Amino acid sequence: MQGLRDIVQPGRVCYINYGEDYGKMVVIADIVDANTVLVDGAGNFPRVTYPLKRLNLTKLRLPILRGARTGTIVKAAKTFELDSKWKATKAFGKMDRFNKRRSLTDFDRFKVMVQRSQRSYQARILAKKMK
Repeated sequence: MQGLRDIVQPGRVCYINYGEDYGKMVVIADIVDANTVLVDGAGNFPRVTYPLKRLNLTKLRLPILRGARTGTIVKAAKTFELDSKWKATKAFGKMDRFNKRRSLTDFDRFKVMVQRSQRSYQARILAKKMK
């Protein structure tokens, strides 16, 4: 079902991959033309047209009709439990990890480096025992 993920259709959940709104989740409400869609953020993002080049599609899809209003999208997101399903995706985990690492101080980065080296040392010891 890899190909079904790439279909641009109303209700498809996407996230913005470029610009000041990077990482925000939006839902496609309508298709304007081959390169532009009308997106709605289900309450946390305004209803605007957006180029498809700045959107990454996910496997998630809300059961809505083309041109659905903001209120309809919000209700569909609540019944679909979109927030919990969005937080379970790999894309959210990757962006969350990126934001956590960006907020680290110099000393925190040093502690992470030391922990990584200790973990790889333990992995090497286990690999030698397995041989």
